[in-house]
Amino acid sequence: MRDKSILEKLKAFPEFDGAVMNRYPTREGLLKFIQAGGVTVSWYNRGKIGVQIGETDTIGVGMCELSGVISEVLTQ
Repeated sequence: MRDKSILEKLKAFPEFDGAVMNRYPTREGLLKFIQAGGVTVSWYNRGKIGVQIGETDTIGVGMCELSGVISEVLTQ
């Protein structure tokens, strides 16, 4: 359910429409991520969602903040 909600929020942006979601097993669990336009959004089943712009550090955001952060990043 959480994966679907995150992907729905991201697909609202043309840059993420059609982007491929990948999964990577880690010690903490299954890491899921999607990349588009120099932006990487990653998340585990629980916890904050990570947004990385280019080579910068990852910013932790919640589900409610995700759309606002992505919108701000893509308009820069």
